[in-house]
Parts: sequence; structure tokens; C-alpha cells
Amino acid sequence: MHETLPRLLRWFGALLLAVLAGEVLTHWILGANVLLNGAFAMGAASTAIAAIGIIYGGYWLEGARVSSRRYPRIAWWWIGGFVTFTLLNVGFMAVMPTESWGIVVGWTRWSVAFGAGVGVLLGILEGRAIDQAIAAERATVRSEQLEEQRTMLDYLNSVLRHEVLNSANIIDGYATQILEAESELDPAHREYATIIHQEANEMSTVIADVRVLLEAASGTHELYPVDLTRVLADEVTKLTNRYGDVEVRTDVPDELAVQADELLPRVFGNVLSNAVTHNDADTPAVSVSAERMDDTVRVRIEDNGPGIRADAIDSLFERKKGRGTTHGLGLYLVEELVSTYGGTVEVTETGPDGSQFTIELPLAQSSDDETMPEPIAA
Repeated sequence: MHETLPRLLRWFGALLLAVLAGEVLTHWILGANVLLNGAFAMGAASTAIAAIGIIYGGYWLEGARVSSRRYPRIAWWWIGGFVTFTLLNVGFMAVMPTESWGIVVGWTRWSVAFGAGVGVLLGILEGRAIDQAIAAERATVRSEQLEEQRTMLDYLNSVLRHEVLNSANIIDGYATQILEAESELDPAHREYATIIHQEANEMSTVIADVRVLLEAASGTHELYPVDLTRVLADEVTKLTNRYGDVEVRTDVPDELAVQADELLPRVFGNVLSNAVTHNDADTPAVSVSAERMDDTVRVRIEDNGPGIRADAIDSLFERKKGRGTTHGLGLYLVEELVSTYGGTVEVTETGPDGSQFTIELPLAQSSDDETMPEPIAA
């Protein structure tokens, strides 16, 4: 039915036009006066209009502007229209004497064309109305689902921030106090306290990353101009403070602004940290450069590490399973945030001499507001 109905409508409309043309030609050859009859002329004109409309309806349906699931109803309207209207007019012809056979044939042809044309029109209008009603209902349901999901995400974010993270900080605080105590600890107890301290820090990092994902997925935050120059400078400073023995070169223009939000520092913080933690050089070296394109800002981050294995590049930005310092959320988090901003992130170069990550973000239209909300920290 998906392909048959539009084709049948086009053939039916063409057949009506052919019948009309044959009818006119026959009357002209026979020299019948019916061609001069006003009723016949009006019927012929309206038949041509109805036939052309049916042909157009066939092409219109093929453009998928009405769901193919409505085709059976449209077909019933089409068939029912010309059958009902034709039978009605046959009844009129039975009780109303006609002048000639030409009038009878023309009247019948007009009844079929007009009834079919009206039936197709009503069927299409009903089909569109049904599709629109279903789409509106689905949109309402989807909106309610999104609102429920947003409420749940807000709740989970609150739980992570106020309950789980606080508990992790308390655990870490007690472990730190034990490790810093002046009294000598049993080696086994010190080892246990060290493990608790490390696991508490790791838990805090994972909670922070999950909070970032919840913020990005909530859909409640709005994008606005963010000072990219300042963000990169801050993240480079954090990198050198954290790792110490690392060389960092920067080439970033002043007053670069992109369309993002307060989570943007997490993008570059993760990529920069990744460039050092997976670097086996005696002195890790990182280069950060940025340039303004037509409607984007392109940031390149290069390192002198061992490069990325060819079989790992395709899945680099996927969430990894298992344990680790980022629990698999590092570059996955980067890709999720960059996608939220309407940008891209990819590995543009990699080899034994190092790797290059390229991040493109939409250029902000205005950077008048130089203030940026406090970024979410790990």
C-alpha cells in the first residue's frame, strides 16, 4: 500500500483525463452539438480540475507528507467518494430525462471524477489530522518524560553533592588525620589508612565527573560566551602546579570567547592531564595553541608522549569499563561536553613523537560579559 496507492491515484487521474479527451474528440468528430452545451463545458472543466488534483495527490502522498499507515483510510475515502457520488447522480439521471447520450456519459464521468476528487481530499485531510494529533500526543508524553528525567537528574545531583561527596570528604579527613598523626602507626594500619585516603580521593573525583555529566545531560543550563583565553590559562597553571616537572608552551590570542558554560574548564583540564599522565618522557612537554576560524575557535593540545595505539583510537572517547584514576570518564566526559556545546574533539595526529588533540568550539557572538560562574572542580 505504501507505493501502490500513490501510483493508483496517478493512473486513475490520468485515466479520467484520457476519458475526457476521448469523449470530446468523439463529439467533435460526430459534429454533436453537445460541445456547445454550457452544462457539458462546466462538467468537462470540473472533471479536468478533479483529475489533475487526484494526480497531484498521488505525487503529494509519495513525498511522505502523510504517514503510509493512513493510506488504507485514504483509499476507502477515494473509493467510497466516487461510488457514493456516482450512485447518487445515477439516481438523479433515472428520474430526470436527459437530452442525449452525450449528456448521460458526461454526467457519469463528472460524477466519478468529482466524487473521487472530494474523497481523496477528505482522506488526505483526515490522514494529516490523525498524524498531527498523534505527533502532538507524543510530544506531550515526551515533554512529561523529559521533565521527570530532569527532576530525577536534579535529585541525583543533589544527593551526590550533599550526601555522597560529604561522606567521602569525611572519610578522607579521618584517613588524613591518621596518616599525619605524630605517633607511630603499625605498618599494616598505615597501609590501610593510605588505601582509604586514596580511595576517598578517587571517589570524590568520580562523583565530580558524574555531577558534570548530570549537569550536561539535564538540559537546563544555557550556553553563553565564556572567556576561553582565561580558561586555558587557568588550566595550564593548575597543570604545572599539580605535576611540577612539566614544560608547557602556549600560543593563545587575547580575548577569545566561545559559546559554552561553566563546565568548559573540565574539557581542557582532562585533555591536559591526559597529556601528562600517559607521558613516558623524562620531562613531559605540552603545547597549547588556539586560533580563531570563521565561526569556530580551534584549540590544539600536543604532547611528547608515546602516542596512541592504532587499535585504541576509535574507542578513545568511549566510556571505559573497569577501574582507573578516571573510572573511564576522562575523555568520555570531554566528548560529551564538547558535543553539548556543538563542537568537535578528535585525535588529529599521533605517533612515537607524541599526539595532538584538536578541539573546535563555536565562536561566541558576544563576549561583553567577562564573568564566568565558578567551574565545577574535581
